[in-house]
Amino acid sequence: MMPQFFLTAAFVIAIDQFVKFFIKTHMKLYGSITVIPHIFNITYIENFGIAFGLTGQGENQVKRWILCGVIFAAVVMIIVYWLKNRHKSFLYNFSLGLITGGAVGNLIDRVLRGSVTDFIEVGYKQLTWPVFNTADSAVSVGVCLFILYLLITKDKIVEVKNAPDTV
Repeated sequence: MMPQFFLTAAFVIAIDQFVKFFIKTHMKLYGSITVIPHIFNITYIENFGIAFGLTGQGENQVKRWILCGVIFAAVVMIIVYWLKNRHKSFLYNFSLGLITGGAVGNLIDRVLRGSVTDFIEVGYKQLTWPVFNTADSAVSVGVCLFILYLLITKDKIVEVKNAPDTV
C-alpha cells in the first residue's frame, strides 16, 4: 500500500502547483471570475498568513520561515507516523496522502514565494468563506477521511491492544 500514500501525495502536489501556476499566469492579483453567481468565484489572492488568512496579511520574513518550519515538521511527523503504523487500508493511505500532499503543496509556495496562492471563493452573496486553494482542500478532506478511518477502525484497534499475549 506504500504507492497509494506516495501517489496520492504526488498527485495532490502536481495538481495544486499546476492550478496555482495557471491562476498566477492567467489572472491579475485580486481579479475574480464568477463561476456560479453569488456562490462560487475564482478569486486570485496571495495569502501571507496560514490557512484561510489567519495570522493576518502582509509579508513578514520571520513569520514566513516559522510557518515553513512548522509545516515541514508536521509533514515529517505525518510521514513518520505513516511509516510506523502502516496499514493496508485504502482510507488510511489515501487520507494521509491527501494531508501530506496538501501540506507540501503550500510549503512549496511559502518557501519559493513567501506566500500561498489562493483562488477558491465560496459562499452566498456577501457571506463568503475565506479564499482557499486545492492544497487546503486536500488537507481538509484528508483530515475528515482520516477521522472517519479512526472511527471505523477504533474497535479493531482496541481489540488488538486488549488481546491476551499468546507467545
